[in-house]
Amino acid sequence: MPDEMGDDAQRGRLGRLFAALVGNEDELAGVADGIPATGDSAAEADDNTSLLDMEALSRALVGTVDPIGALRGVVADVRRRTDEAQGAPLPPSPFELYLATRLTEAGIAKRDAALPAVTVVRPHTSDLFYLRVIDESLPWVSKMELLRIEAALNCALLIERSLERPNDATLEELVRCEQRIFRSITSQASRVAATVEGPALGEWAVRNALSAGIERLRLPYRLTARFRVNVSRGSAAIEIDLVPPSAWPATVFVDGLGVVSATAEMRRRAASDYNLRLGVLLAGYAFMAAPQLGEVWVAGVVDTARNHTCYYSSRLSRSLMEGLDLSGSIDPYAVMHAAGATLDAENRELGPVRQGFSLEDERFCPAERYEPVETSERTLLPVAAAGLGCSRVCELGIDEACRRKLAATELLRSLGSSTQGNVSALLAVANADTSEDVREAAMRCVRALVDGTLEDEPLAIAESLVDGDDLTQATERARAFLVSNDMDAAEKCALEALDAVREADTYAEDEGVAWRAFGTYTDRALYNLLLAPPHERCELVSVSYLEAQLIASAAALAQQKGDEAVRWARRACRTAPLSGQASLHLAQCLEASGRFDAAEEELCRLLSLAHDPESIGLGYLRMSQLQWRGGHVLAAQACYQRACRVLPAAAVVAGIAVVALLGQVGSASQGRLTDSDEESALKGAGIPIAPTREVGEALLGAARAALDAGVFWVARDLVRTLCTLFRDDITFGVLRSIEGEPDR
Repeated sequence: MPDEMGDDAQRGRLGRLFAALVGNEDELAGVADGIPATGDSAAEADDNTSLLDMEALSRALVGTVDPIGALRGVVADVRRRTDEAQGAPLPPSPFELYLATRLTEAGIAKRDAALPAVTVVRPHTSDLFYLRVIDESLPWVSKMELLRIEAALNCALLIERSLERPNDATLEELVRCEQRIFRSITSQASRVAATVEGPALGEWAVRNALSAGIERLRLPYRLTARFRVNVSRGSAAIEIDLVPPSAWPATVFVDGLGVVSATAEMRRRAASDYNLRLGVLLAGYAFMAAPQLGEVWVAGVVDTARNHTCYYSSRLSRSLMEGLDLSGSIDPYAVMHAAGATLDAENRELGPVRQGFSLEDERFCPAERYEPVETSERTLLPVAAAGLGCSRVCELGIDEACRRKLAATELLRSLGSSTQGNVSALLAVANADTSEDVREAAMRCVRALVDGTLEDEPLAIAESLVDGDDLTQATERARAFLVSNDMDAAEKCALEALDAVREADTYAEDEGVAWRAFGTYTDRALYNLLLAPPHERCELVSVSYLEAQLIASAAALAQQKGDEAVRWARRACRTAPLSGQASLHLAQCLEASGRFDAAEEELCRLLSLAHDPESIGLGYLRMSQLQWRGGHVLAAQACYQRACRVLPAAAVVAGIAVVALLGQVGSASQGRLTDSDEESALKGAGIPIAPTREVGEALLGAARAALDAGVFWVARDLVRTLCTLFRDDITFGVLRSIEGEPDR
């Protein structure tokens, strides 16, 4: 059979292949009504066939609530016009038939196919089709069907970009182009590496580059990979989810035969070749983007609901990869075999093997990255110090009880059922620990054991060592009164605790010393960078101290003691200047006292520093009410729109006040503000646009510095904050690359 066929013969043969795949003539009856096969391109058809425009199809799919139904309609329309063949006013082109055939192979036309609800997006990184699943759970069978549907769309898109006139191509040309795309994926390494801004140096830059590469590669099948990095050792590890043979096309081009049905063996071999090329591609890209890497460990795996199976595992060195021309013709079996992978080179099919490494191996994830921040004695290098606003790692600490917690963990190993033995263990802790805080806590527990006020049980003793102080116990009692709505008792209990702290001079702020509380490492880093005066020594207060201040304020507010409520709320904000909860509470107290300008000023302070969606959303929600009260309709609407952008069901959160506000704003404005009008309204009212540029730059610089310095408690918190604020796929990849705390 010759390689090329006439148009009529080609169309007829493809129609027979397509009809054989679809089967029953009634399979798609009624689905295509009113749905054009080719979007805008049908109007541009020539006298012989209609044309397929993937960009037009993309716009239709992105804009519909039922993209699977729309694709079924496209397939049904192509099938109808194929069956009509000679009499059809616009018979389908081979390119249309190619796409319809691949979608049918994927199972989109099956009557019993229970495909999940999806939306279609085109990520800016790859500009390919991505089917985003809406359903909470996804069975393996449905996952494979969606993978094939997505691949069918992406192959058609990549073919359209590869061929000058894809609608004029024959079936053989289209399928051969598809197979060239499969075999040439490694050539993308240099193109994507060229998008990295400068050589990737340091933990942040290497992780960012690897994540960007995974997102930017334009591959027919969705690329899912996990990785770890240890730049100091020059090592990276990548685990790649492989494409199962069942997801491979059911028809292939064979020299001398043309397009034929693929046997199971042909699909296994094609999938094996492609999957090995994925490993070579990612390793090659990593070496190009990150010159500090000397080795990349790669494993190809398939994870199901029950099993984790590895199909190749190898260590690729820079010297091995630098001798390869990834843009040319390479044998992936030879490359992986040279890298130590166990492969069946004769049959050229992958089979299960033992994975030679784990992503959590210490060579990639050194345990010292998760040493406690608060007790660290490390000094930061100048670059990291500038990015984190401090010179020592311990100056990023947030847990005042850290040393007591560590002592309690060690103490549990020595505690038993004997009171005498437990007292001895506590005395040993008091004598061994150099921290005055731990010594005082241990002696407090000894006294409580002796006088019988502490239960002689290991867990109770350990908990008392951490949280058995008078302030914490009093705050717990105040909280209980607050929950039971006994505001007078809650206020008295909280004030007694705070008076005891004042009388003991526990948190006296001498010159150059500040006592602060922080909820997250992100809070502490931003405080260091944006708020702390030069040369200030910041010490940590007990979390109970901040809570007692807030309880005292809340109880006073509930009893309409406005001045007292404001006084304690201001103290809470001074203690925790990055706390969204404290700032919102102060604004509420000020508003309740009729100090609307002061409340607005506090909300502006909150929004200028806010770095989590809840604080931003609630800040704008309360600001919208203040703006409406002051007669600033556009500013009120802009604030409300900003709140709705980050808060789920903002009107429910706000309650009756905002429901009323909405009705007034709706009648006073011209509908929803555009993004630019929204920003103009906020700027005109002097309201910060959160997160501010200053906060964003500080977060990014601190995340980079913490990763490069190997302070992973801080780094993970900062990168997670970046993800929640900016929702960038590349940054999400960096977050997933940060391993968790190791077992100790």
